[in-house]
Amino acid sequence: MKKILNFPAATGIDRGAVIRACLGCLSLWLPCTASSSTSVDICQEPAAESHVTIAYYDQEASSLEGNPGETNLENYNSDVLFRSNDKWIFGAGHRSTILNLDQIELQTNGYLHTFFFPVHRLSQSDKRGFRFSIAPALSASSNVTRDPDEYSIDAVQLLAAWIWNRQLSDRLDLHYGVCADHRLGDYQVYPVFNFSWVINPDWHVEIGFPTSQITYAVSDRLASSMRITPNGNEWYVKDKSLTKHSKLVYEAYTLEWVFSWRTHANFMLAASLGREFQSKYEMTLLDESRVRLGSEPATRVGLALAWHF
Repeated sequence: MKKILNFPAATGIDRGAVIRACLGCLSLWLPCTASSSTSVDICQEPAAESHVTIAYYDQEASSLEGNPGETNLENYNSDVLFRSNDKWIFGAGHRSTILNLDQIELQTNGYLHTFFFPVHRLSQSDKRGFRFSIAPALSASSNVTRDPDEYSIDAVQLLAAWIWNRQLSDRLDLHYGVCADHRLGDYQVYPVFNFSWVINPDWHVEIGFPTSQITYAVSDRLASSMRITPNGNEWYVKDKSLTKHSKLVYEAYTLEWVFSWRTHANFMLAASLGREFQSKYEMTLLDESRVRLGSEPATRVGLALAWHF
């Protein structure tokens, strides 16, 4: 990748554009593996290639604050993204979370699902652009999602993002806007801003809110990234008898390292190691009491496989 920068100035090649193209190649496949395990993230720029991705995350058990019990999470993710042209992107996804709680009885079996269907509309001019994203979602416990008679408006989510981008220089971009989702736990509308700095063809830094990330291109097929991002969601849940219902809310932050390997032109494998911290659960117990419990920081590992087409 570095060699393509060694053209003499007389050739007329825009070196800044070449640098941006190099990092653009990396962004084709890295973002689809760097998503949080529990939340649905449509604030992040969609990947530049159509793809199918499956991923698994396992979080170690951690002690609940002020409670003798422990909790741990398992997550199974799947995503499909289809770019029909430069203006429209369509997708579908599923987040499956298994919540295990020791010594606590909840109004749910602990099997939680979120089905979502994102649509992105892009508009790009010379140095400015705009993206509107919307994703209707169904988020509920398994005994609700498998029986349409149990659906409720409380299980429906509407996730959205309005993001503008502006090219400040050959190496620096600004993204800003508004996002509405459950990544911070309860449904919130919050501001988004991000400075994207291409230091050179190997290093790319993104600083902002809610996500910051640094990426290093080891080679044209290997990449390593470190990022911090919120990871939360909300589910409509029912007990086993389907007579009691409530909301279960999870919020946390994840600091995660991801190593991605483009094994083939169409296949990518990624492994991740992260730390979940500031984790909090808001839930209703079987005895109808509503509680808010925090848990100790926990390590999580993940594995993802993607096919690009």
